[in-house]
Amino acid sequence: MAAFFASLTRILLAFFMLLTNVFSFATGNDAHRIKHYDDECLMSFAAVSDFHLQNYSLFEWLVDCGLLDMSKAEDRLNAVVFNGDNTNLGSDEEYERLSKAIKTYDIADQTILTIGNHDTWCGSWDGPRSSEESIETFCKWNKIISNREIDKPYFSTEINGFPVIVLGSEGNDICAYLSPEQLEWFDGEMENAGKTGKPIFVFLHQSINGTHGLPYNWEHEDDADYDDGGIGPQSDTVLETIKKYENVFYISGHIHAGFSVNEEKNGYLSIEKHDGYTLINLPSYSIGDFFQHGGCWQIGTGYVVETYADKVIFRARNFITNTWMTKYDQTITLK
Repeated sequence: MAAFFASLTRILLAFFMLLTNVFSFATGNDAHRIKHYDDECLMSFAAVSDFHLQNYSLFEWLVDCGLLDMSKAEDRLNAVVFNGDNTNLGSDEEYERLSKAIKTYDIADQTILTIGNHDTWCGSWDGPRSSEESIETFCKWNKIISNREIDKPYFSTEINGFPVIVLGSEGNDICAYLSPEQLEWFDGEMENAGKTGKPIFVFLHQSINGTHGLPYNWEHEDDADYDDGGIGPQSDTVLETIKKYENVFYISGHIHAGFSVNEEKNGYLSIEKHDGYTLINLPSYSIGDFFQHGGCWQIGTGYVVETYADKVIFRARNFITNTWMTKYDQTITLK
């Protein structure tokens, strides 16, 4: 509870700090609109995580400000990916608020929703719903918000011709549960994507076990279980599938940590570069950086991802203040 009120205090302070900047932007200041880093950009999307949208006007305001920024992009985004914990309790009322916000703004050519642990819980704090009910609710609102007809929390799509694979928990716990059927499907989708010769973007709310400073950065205990804060028991299978291919970008959220530069803090890096694949952890958009990895609150942040013939650029952005955070930008050269 103390952590919640500390976060709420940071958000309230940020609200007053950001009002002037947002008003200037909304009334026509073009200086900081989203624009490609280079004219040779082949595809771009915004990636955000952990909206935790709930029945408080402040959270709705934070979401509205970010969507306004996306809608005013000088170079239109091909997609916006909301990478889980889009709601706080997975209730129809919260999803309806999210749907209304997204439909108010013309943010991109395509909207992609993934499922997070908060999206699989319940309409109150009384206890978890069944997995089946959570998935049914998620799929229903995916159709309403994204116009995507699905019956499982995992699916594949494309962003401007580049393969995208969305994984999703089939359970209702903090860790993800990926069924044998989903893992087999993932293996086949990765094989198909690998044949394109293009970068592959994989999304799941939870990180690979033991990455981004886990499990310490989840429990803050030296003897924390290895699975804590990550996918859970299926993590090794997911990683082994990823390792079969080149130029794979695995994008997660969940940890509520902010951007980092190359210096580690408690083992945390927001972007980990490996041979053939890159692991990216998104900040918590509405809650901020719990652990001050980036030295600031980082409320309203995420990446604008730009794909080029020879590289992918992750451009850190504050979608509320409408500013680039270039200190945290990273470029990955394609093989």
